[in-house]
Amino acid sequence: MKTIKKCFGLIVGLLVSTTSAVWAQNEQTYEEQYEKTSSSMYDRYVTGSATVFYGVGIPLSGQKAYIDRNVNQNFALGLEAVFPGHFSVGGRVGYQYVSQRYPRQVYRLSDGNVSAVQTRTLTLVPVLATASAYLTSVNSAIRPYIQAGAGGAFVDYTNYWGTLSDGKQSFRPAVAPAAGVKFLLGKSGLGAEVQAQYQHIFFKYNELSKSNSLLLSAGLSYRWY
Repeated sequence: MKTIKKCFGLIVGLLVSTTSAVWAQNEQTYEEQYEKTSSSMYDRYVTGSATVFYGVGIPLSGQKAYIDRNVNQNFALGLEAVFPGHFSVGGRVGYQYVSQRYPRQVYRLSDGNVSAVQTRTLTLVPVLATASAYLTSVNSAIRPYIQAGAGGAFVDYTNYWGTLSDGKQSFRPAVAPAAGVKFLLGKSGLGAEVQAQYQHIFFKYNELSKSNSLLLSAGLSYRWY
């Protein structure tokens, strides 16, 4: 009888010990898996990002023949769907305005000559679809990237001679490749971004053979999930 009790106690102890070990192993495995999969929501899901930009535009070739001064009103809003890893897709809408005044002189127009102060203006509203490839992972504090952008832009060309004016408004195709760097500030979702973008709008009228410029922008960003 004593032998049976000893064997029974030994079996119970072995079962308890084995069960405890299996439970501990399963619990540890679960915690490791949870910690691994829950380390960042950005690693698990498609997340969102928005950036508000302000910058300057440097006119190039065709645009410079019409207005050779920098664009000092350059605003943009960019939205992205950011995928785990290294890619994102999104959209961007901007607003750019520049003007330049020339001293009074005699200008030859189609219906005669006029003595006036000439004021050249150009307004651009680009609307683009974008796709970006990042060089570092989604949780990196510094994320350099290259970006392709294509879409269209509303162009308002208006040239004034005193109270007289000549103008053309049109929505034209546009392309805008870019490169930049995003800076993520901890886990708050806030960040900053700097970007250089080449903008080419297929618009031609009078002195403006094409609207192309280099846009240098900085902005504040926020990402969410």
